[in-house]
Amino acid sequence: MELADKLHSLRIAPGELGICWLGQAGFFLKDSQGNTLVIDPYLSDCGNRLRGFKRLSPFLLKPEDLTPDYYIITHLHFDHFDYDSVPLVIQNSPETIFLGPTSCQDKLLEQGAAPERCRRLDRNGEYWDENLHIRGILADHGDMAPDAIGVFLEMGGHRLYFSGDTAFHENLFREVASFKPDISILSINGRFGNMNAGEGARAAALSGAKYGTPCHFWTFAEHGGNPDEFCQRLRSDGQCRPLCFRQGEIKVINQSNEFLYGKESA
Repeated sequence: MELADKLHSLRIAPGELGICWLGQAGFFLKDSQGNTLVIDPYLSDCGNRLRGFKRLSPFLLKPEDLTPDYYIITHLHFDHFDYDSVPLVIQNSPETIFLGPTSCQDKLLEQGAAPERCRRLDRNGEYWDENLHIRGILADHGDMAPDAIGVFLEMGGHRLYFSGDTAFHENLFREVASFKPDISILSINGRFGNMNAGEGARAAALSGAKYGTPCHFWTFAEHGGNPDEFCQRLRSDGQCRPLCFRQGEIKVINQSNEFLYGKESA
């Protein structure tokens, strides 16, 4: 069964949340009402065309099969704002709401997204509806992406923090702890201004999350990232549990913040 079919057929009970790693910094989420959200999905090989960064990881979803209710983009870099996939989602998923900082909103409009489908999400900006709460926070990606954001997300009764691309700042992750995330998902490639594995593990511990999940590795030869070091550091710390996904793997977290491994669908 293709991943798109597995995600479509995935059934989530009340109080649970389905989570799938799409590779790089991309994740798919689904709640018990069938609401779906993606953040930073990199589905194409546009980085090879634009910058010579060849994709080494498998293609998991076709852009035309991606029809989420919500689509968050943390900044304009091609592995977050997928220049070859976003126009196809705009065209094939007319109900999708796109959220992201000002630079991403400008590019979405340029690529044909209707203004009513675009929601600006800058740092300290918020989006609410009956299904979820999203808040943009600081991500320090330097001059490479000056309005890059991290994301606090409440969905399906759970709280998740996505670091986006950011350098390590102790005060930032102490602020994250006030959000009380169940899961902190952190970029650990260690290059281009991002945290390395050790810094990512320290960030996960400071965030106070029950689980720390590494991402943003194994997609390009030009990136680093050591998930084993990330996990070992967290195990030695003993407070935040390491949680790794394989690319395309679906996990379901329940009301007790435990993962129902028997319900994995990929």
